[in-house]
Formats: sequence, C-alpha cells, structure tokens
Amino acid sequence: MEKYIAQGWILYRPDRSLVKQETYEVDRLMETAPRYGYRVEVVNPEELAFVIGMGGKPDLFLHGEHVKDLPDFVIPRMGSTTSYFALAVLRHLEKLGIYSLNSSAAVSLAQDKLLHLQRLSDARLPVPKTMLVQFPVNIDLVEKEIGLPTVVKTRIGTQGSGVHLCETRQALNDLLQFVEANNPDAELFLQQFLPESRGRDVRVLSVGGMIVGAMERKAAEGFKSNYSQGGSAVPFEYGLKNQLAVADTMKVLGMDMAGLDYLYDDEVGMRILEVNSSPGFEGLEKTCGVDVAAAVFRFLDVKLKISNKYKAKALGWEEPAECLPG
Repeated sequence: MEKYIAQGWILYRPDRSLVKQETYEVDRLMETAPRYGYRVEVVNPEELAFVIGMGGKPDLFLHGEHVKDLPDFVIPRMGSTTSYFALAVLRHLEKLGIYSLNSSAAVSLAQDKLLHLQRLSDARLPVPKTMLVQFPVNIDLVEKEIGLPTVVKTRIGTQGSGVHLCETRQALNDLLQFVEANNPDAELFLQQFLPESRGRDVRVLSVGGMIVGAMERKAAEGFKSNYSQGGSAVPFEYGLKNQLAVADTMKVLGMDMAGLDYLYDDEVGMRILEVNSSPGFEGLEKTCGVDVAAAVFRFLDVKLKISNKYKAKALGWEEPAECLPG
C-alpha cells in the first residue's frame, strides 16, 4: 500500500456556465499530491449529505454511505458560483474539525464581489470607485460619482463574463434599459474605468500570504484581459512593496489561497479589482514557470503541522529534511 501522511478531498463540480472548466487545476493538484506524501480524491459537494442532531457528533454521508474516515483537509475548487448547498457542506466539514483551504467564510466573501471590495476599502486598501445600483438608475449621479466610461458588472461572474464597458452616457443608458426590460431585479454594480488598464491587468497568485507568481495579462482585443478568453501574458516583476500589499489583502479577507487582480492607476499605482478564492493557475504556471500545486502542499504541511523530519520517518524517505521535495 502506498504510504501517505494525510488524506484530503478536492471539492469540485463541473460548472457548465464557464467558458473553460477548471480541470487543469484539479489534475495538477491530483498529480502533485503524492510527491508530498498526500492522498487526495475529487468529491462533488452535491454528492455529500449531512445530518444535524441534538448532541453528539454530526454525521456525514457520501453517495448515501456514512463517511467513517474523514479527510484531514479539503480544498474547495467550486469557484464564484458556489451554491448555497455547497457552502453549507463546507461549513459542516469545518464543524467536524476538518481544515479547509479556504474557509467557508473566505469562499462566501470572495463570491460577493461588492462585499469584499467594501472590506478592502474599509482597510484603506485601494479599490476602484464602485456603486451598487437599482432600477431606475440615476444616470446623472453615476456620471458625477463614477464617471464615463463606466464598467457595468453583474454581482456574480467569472472568466470575464457579466462585464461590459460603456464608453458614453447613451451607451450606458441603452444597456441599463435593456437589462431592466429583461430582468428588473438584476444585481448590477457600476465601476470606475481606469484608462491606464485598458486591455491589461496584473494577476497575482498567493498562498499563505506569499506571492507564488504574478503576470501581466493583455487582451487579444477589447478591454478585458482574461487569459481564458485568448489574451496573452508575461511575467510581472514584483518587489517587497507588492509582497506586503498582497499579504495585507489576504489577511483582511481571511484567505489562505487567492488570485488577486490588480489594475494600473497613475494616481495610486495599482488598485485591487477583485479577489478569487478558487483561482485558475494554468496560465500563471506556464507564464512564470512556477509550481502552484507544490506551493499548496507545502502550505498544507504548515497548516497541518507536518514537519519534513516527520515526513521522512512516516514515508521512509532517506533524504535529509532539507533535500525533501519542494
């Protein structure tokens, strides 16, 4: 039997709304885990069930069968469209004492784009001016406070979906009228457009508050720079100031792993556009030559308090601790 020091679940379900499924990230985590002494399996949160009773330890079921050997950790890979059920499952796993990278609170916060921008703003971290709107929208107020061009976003979206740029007052008015006519209860917010970032931004991936890699993304066309939509990317040179800013952001949001998107701004240098608790990292690994999956398992060593010395003893590795993988 293959030896391992801890076992975990990757919580993942295919999301048909995405242009590109996150199978690359799941595959990388699966193939990297054994190198660090971990055993992982993919579990669809919708195939889990739990029972809450009075007293005693809450029960957990997978495919209708009682789970006797609970995982030591879970890695949520459910993305921005995490359902209420999936979030409830994650909270239940935490109640069972299972460590989650990220916590249910962090996943919920990242899912709400407006709320995590509010948290960052409260911490005096630079974010674009943002306004939540309801119909009918006061265009005069928008033009005065946000300005034109204006970026229109849905509350939930990923890989660039649900994001539109309105260059003029008429274009903004036409888009809002169209949305109101088709979905008067739509949850929209309007955001300051930063011309310095037209067609480009910076994606930073952080694990444990440390930057694993960073890249500048450039749009193939238009103003959205998403790598998943055919844009290009080059490594971004970051320094200590960037590292400290990222650590502060991760601390404010209570995240262990995140993808942070930054916009260029001549006034403050960079502004935080949004934070993703389940970031894709195919483009980052290929662009920067980094091993994100390895960084995840090295961080799990810290969270689960697994030392290299213990690893060597448990797995029968002969190498001294400083020469262990990663």
